[in-house]
Amino acid sequence: MANQRSLVWGVLMYVQILSLHGLVRGDSIEMGRDADTGGQVRYVLDLAVALAEDPRITQVDLITRRLRGLATDGQPLDESYSREIEPLSPRCRIVRISCTDDQYVRKEDLWPYLDEFTKSLEAFTRQQPWPLAWIHGHYADAGVVARNLARQLQVPFLFTGHSLGKPKLDYLASEGWSHEKANRLLHIDHRISEEQSCLNAADAVITSTLHEKLSQYQGYQIPEETIVEVIAPGLDLKRFFPYYNYELPGEEIGEGFKQARSRMQRQLARFLADPQKKLILALCRPDRRKNIQSLIQAYGESPELRAIANLAVFAGIREDINTMSGNEREVLTDILLLMDRYDLYGKMAIPKRHDSELDVPELYRLAASGRGVFVNSAFIELFGLTTIEASATGLPFIATENGGPQDIVALCNSGIVLDVTDQQALTAGILRLLTDGDLWNEYSNNGIQNVRSHYAWKAHIEHYLRVISRIHPGWNSISDSLSSSATLNLPSQSDHPSGRTAINRSSLMEKLDQRLENVSGLLITDIDGTLLGDRESLQELLDWMEAQQGQWMLGVATGRAPALVYEVCREWNVPYPEIMIASVGSEIVLGDQHEHWPEWSDWLGESWHPSKIAELISRTGWLVPQTEPHSQRPFKLSYLTTRTLSAEQELFLKEHLFAAGCPCQVIASHGQYVDILPERSGKGAALDFLMSQISRSDLQIVVAGDSCNDWDLLKRPYSAIAVGNSEPLLKERIRQEQADVYLAQRHFAAGILEGLSYLGLR
Repeated sequence: MANQRSLVWGVLMYVQILSLHGLVRGDSIEMGRDADTGGQVRYVLDLAVALAEDPRITQVDLITRRLRGLATDGQPLDESYSREIEPLSPRCRIVRISCTDDQYVRKEDLWPYLDEFTKSLEAFTRQQPWPLAWIHGHYADAGVVARNLARQLQVPFLFTGHSLGKPKLDYLASEGWSHEKANRLLHIDHRISEEQSCLNAADAVITSTLHEKLSQYQGYQIPEETIVEVIAPGLDLKRFFPYYNYELPGEEIGEGFKQARSRMQRQLARFLADPQKKLILALCRPDRRKNIQSLIQAYGESPELRAIANLAVFAGIREDINTMSGNEREVLTDILLLMDRYDLYGKMAIPKRHDSELDVPELYRLAASGRGVFVNSAFIELFGLTTIEASATGLPFIATENGGPQDIVALCNSGIVLDVTDQQALTAGILRLLTDGDLWNEYSNNGIQNVRSHYAWKAHIEHYLRVISRIHPGWNSISDSLSSSATLNLPSQSDHPSGRTAINRSSLMEKLDQRLENVSGLLITDIDGTLLGDRESLQELLDWMEAQQGQWMLGVATGRAPALVYEVCREWNVPYPEIMIASVGSEIVLGDQHEHWPEWSDWLGESWHPSKIAELISRTGWLVPQTEPHSQRPFKLSYLTTRTLSAEQELFLKEHLFAAGCPCQVIASHGQYVDILPERSGKGAALDFLMSQISRSDLQIVVAGDSCNDWDLLKRPYSAIAVGNSEPLLKERIRQEQADVYLAQRHFAAGILEGLSYLGLR
């Protein structure tokens, strides 16, 4: 691997990103034209351009095949795909490498071309005026080329599998395919073998979501020393601006967008009897896995949905359904038959073409302007780019709970994830967003704000280059900073938790300092079973907080993921907390814009090995992964235990993991839940870290909890309350440790109030 090599590097940073299949070009991307031209094409284009904007990068080349002739649908390819060089920006370009046969073929049929392609790319690379710094392959085919070229040129190799062969084989088996058929048509065993070889050779593996990391790669062996990093892609926010920009006086909007808006309005009007109705919008490739038929059935069988909204399905790009591949042809035929079965003429639009560059953003904005909803009904979505695009424009979404949209909801709180195979749940979710105006406003505003915080390409590149700094022998020599902004100087583990050197202060921390200027105390409480449980005492506590006139701030420390915190706060009418320690202390969310604090995540990630831990845990036989949405987080693995776990067994499990090179926290609660966290994590550790970074040292801190996963919080040197309904094991531990924790008699929020009185605070 490259991180084991001893090479001398210059200061020129030339990077290659490989994407061999699909129709790749800078303008008018034909997204959805076929099964190989999906979100991955947009991803590699935006990644290349964004990476080239970093001043330490000399040149970025996006490498693909040169194509001429006909596409798989029998239609002629545009001549733009035959241009050898296509500039994207001053230091970024598409480079198309020619093979003996430049005919477009499916990615499953590219294997015979890869040796020739590798030799041609090596010759091209050696002719460039810059030495190659590293190479990044996308999908198995490009991974093979990148792997072989990296070995030849002795440079680091990064791999992103996107969609992998083993999960695809499992899906095909569920659809009735035999293994023989999968090999005959898709060369599936060869693909899986090459993917494993790429993972064996890669210096780093980049994934977009935690779900992708834990599920897609689960059946593969990844060397322990290989970096596996989750880095969410960014979004071109210049294209996906908010829907209300059209209503702002003096707002300059490009003519191309205005023309696209008019074009899409005309397209929809061709199909819809009443175009002024709210719009349920779906955008996807015509693929059975996208489950678009379920959305049409839900709409067709719901009189309420048909009464208040139209349905628009943009299912790829087509000229003649008869010339399309079998899967695409069957899906489009099903769509048309369902339209006819439910007599959706005048209510449902299914246009043949749309442009991803201009038309798609305008479709989102048109739907948002009419207070509609976007629906991604795919069975599984590895990332969920369309939900982020919709959110950025202010259009709330419904999406599958299986995959990446869980992460998007957790970060952005701009939509609902649910079981898309449950027609009743799907219908109810869409109706809720179409009829609950306050919820629509909340999700719309959250999407616009939070996408810009969490899915910006600048943040992606900063994270990406931090990975490069760990595998590139010369990266640190050319820059005092590993990001385009201020360096993050994290303390060593020995500095934690006392004597910690201060990290460079982020704007988020500065905002929190400003917010705390007039605050004298913080109440940091667990949610379930502590703050919540009795509405009357909860209201009494909230009234007391309000009576303090801003002198006290309410924060939470919970096992819930952020999205579930927002959900339960709405249910119980609790204001969203401005300090949120979530996922049992593995995430910190701050401020009235609810932004994740990246310094805490970086601090945790230094000694965290979730894939290895999951493999070790799977061997126990008595711990089963939790499957509910949001249960698995970037720094929290959650399990159900088939037997009650004693304190001794907790310690044994922790020591077992430590001996395997995975130091971590093992936290059991309520007799059935087990959370595995980074060794540095925990509710109390998170609060300690936060308190060490704010400017105030005179704040009165009160903490409250009810379960064993609150012990890390209650044992810290803060004023602590265990409410009356606390777990017996927690009470026993408090007594055994002789901890300075007030054991209240009253339950839930009443116990917090009792503790505040005991402390002389009310």
